[in-house]
Amino acid sequence: MNRVSLSAFAAALLLANPAAILAQEKTMTTSTGMELVWIPPGEFVMGSTPEEREWANRNGCPAAWTKWEGERQHKAEIKSGFWLGRTEVTVAEWKKFVNATGHVTDSTSKDHNLDFTPKDKDPVCCVSWNDAVAFCEWLTNTEKKANRLSEGMVCRLPTEGEWEYACRAGMQTKFWWGDSVEDGERRLNWAGNADGFEFVSPVDHYGARGRNKFGLADMLGNVREWCLDEWDPTQSHAECYKSGTPASVTRGGAYKRTLGTVRCAYRSGLVRSNADDVTGFRVCFGVPDGSGKSLGPLPSVARTRTEDRRSTPTSVADSDSQKDAKKFARNQSSIKGLFIMQMANGMRVGGAQDIIATVERDSSKREAFCDMFGNVAKDTRISMEEAERVLKVRYPIWLAGHKVRFSYGDKYTKQAGGSAGGAFSVLLLSLLDGFQIDPGFSMTGDVTVDGKIRQVGAVAEKIRGSKLEKCTVVAIPTANKENLNDLAILYSPAMLWSIQILSVSTLDDAAAVARLDKTPNLSKALMMFYQIQRNLNAYAPVAYLRNQDTYTTLQQVLQLAPNHLSAEFMLRAANNQLPTTLSLSASIEEIWAASALMRGCLMDEKTPDAKKDTRYRVTKLPAEAIKAALDRLSWLDSRLHPKTRDFKNAMADYIQSLDYLRRQSGASSTAYSTNLAKRDRVLGELVKLGTDRNTLEEMMH
Repeated sequence: MNRVSLSAFAAALLLANPAAILAQEKTMTTSTGMELVWIPPGEFVMGSTPEEREWANRNGCPAAWTKWEGERQHKAEIKSGFWLGRTEVTVAEWKKFVNATGHVTDSTSKDHNLDFTPKDKDPVCCVSWNDAVAFCEWLTNTEKKANRLSEGMVCRLPTEGEWEYACRAGMQTKFWWGDSVEDGERRLNWAGNADGFEFVSPVDHYGARGRNKFGLADMLGNVREWCLDEWDPTQSHAECYKSGTPASVTRGGAYKRTLGTVRCAYRSGLVRSNADDVTGFRVCFGVPDGSGKSLGPLPSVARTRTEDRRSTPTSVADSDSQKDAKKFARNQSSIKGLFIMQMANGMRVGGAQDIIATVERDSSKREAFCDMFGNVAKDTRISMEEAERVLKVRYPIWLAGHKVRFSYGDKYTKQAGGSAGGAFSVLLLSLLDGFQIDPGFSMTGDVTVDGKIRQVGAVAEKIRGSKLEKCTVVAIPTANKENLNDLAILYSPAMLWSIQILSVSTLDDAAAVARLDKTPNLSKALMMFYQIQRNLNAYAPVAYLRNQDTYTTLQQVLQLAPNHLSAEFMLRAANNQLPTTLSLSASIEEIWAASALMRGCLMDEKTPDAKKDTRYRVTKLPAEAIKAALDRLSWLDSRLHPKTRDFKNAMADYIQSLDYLRRQSGASSTAYSTNLAKRDRVLGELVKLGTDRNTLEEMMH
């Protein structure tokens, strides 16, 4: 199931500006209600440049402090992924710990006085490193008791390397958003920020604008954060550093600190028993020492690859726990998942195929788990494992000695993409609760451990594919709702009534639409809409929707099923409320798709042989492909989002330049130089889109 949200955009930006690509967020929630974000493994450059340190010195960071960042930057590797708190630990979360354990903080023992009264949503401060470690130990034990923590994993403080890697989120600039001080407005709480808070601000106060590309809030400013490492004043370290000193690392700057100290690379050391009003922490779930070792088999939290779990025996649940084990009510269920294929000409074609889940006996008598049959990509496997986690939150113990095997109708083709998580979850719920899935139902959507169905890409193509596969009802994530505008523009408003499209926000929403025994209201709504479908054909004009009987019936359908998007958007169409231009992300993807056969030229490096390489590639371009690309761009012109017009014009100009070179038997050096300049303009427009804050925020929402 191919997830292609912004895929075209991301593919180009990977060459033009890698840091501009948005991360796909993956979250989980602890049994105590703390939200964590998954940080994948990777590499980055740790530390700061001499130029950055000079800038920091001019902006309130003493030279003696910038020396702590080392003489030069160095490459660092985070070998294993980990979970990191979305926010700093709050006062409310700290109270839960104190109430459960009776813990006495170092600051209490010193009778530390605050200049303000902390509120529940504020980050906890006046906590020492010792206090923070005690909190993490308590949360480790709490999650173990709730059967939500994997073997070999603990809650702890992040290492210094993990912290900086998570803070940067792919950036190598002073701040996680770039180098611009002005662009930091309404992103963080520091001494020079007029944000209305004299002291700390509530965690995640700035919303999406205050989160980096990993989705982490308050990584800079508010309160500085304890790290696991002991203090090394000479430089930072990729893995947990042990020096025998009584001090540990703090990172991130704070609300009463200068701008020069609220940078990704800034670091300081603090005696571990010290507790003050600018220091707090956030939690990390990972291996105990932060060494980057691989995690062991994970029963319910951060799953490893399925084959790793197969090779490592897990303990059989004891007889007492098996008394409460959830039994499988069905042995097999199937559901139609939606996917897309990218054709050679750039066109994306949607389709639907069966995903089958089968309960099988497992001779090893291990605790029940999920497995995948056939050749699947890593993101498909991850979405399956996340679905298992969702159901194990609801039913922590499954009947031992079984496994659930997922397979695809097309078992010979490698399945790729992470948008099948919702379908996997509905299948598991069907097996456990025993309901039958409607054979005419199909769906797309990712899933996270909190049971929410998350946004995916290429929804318009997937809906069209489900119609071609003769599905009658399709569910899409609520967050993709406005993509139906793109569906109507790209294919015609008739697509809105060619299939019944419903939105789902949670696993329970999806199951309610998927099951054969639907609720009376939903069954009635679907039947009423079916009667409308019988009276409309693919060529029916929008004006027909204004027929009083049709209009009234649509209103009744929406009253019975408020998530019936087909009815909602048909009413919009009847009232002339559908937009006439594509969404920003769809516009970028359509422009990129139109140029598919020209990308070999577009992405050539400017080498000494650039003229020769370009000439070779250009002569291979069919005239029909160039004409089709220009015709497609012309058709799109009036339908594109205004912000993408320059990108489209640059692309059309570049393709025309390629056509000129193709038709010349011996083009001049000037012609090749002009062609390269037009190519650079295309990439420049992509970079401009990828670095504009308002553009990125519009695509995120």
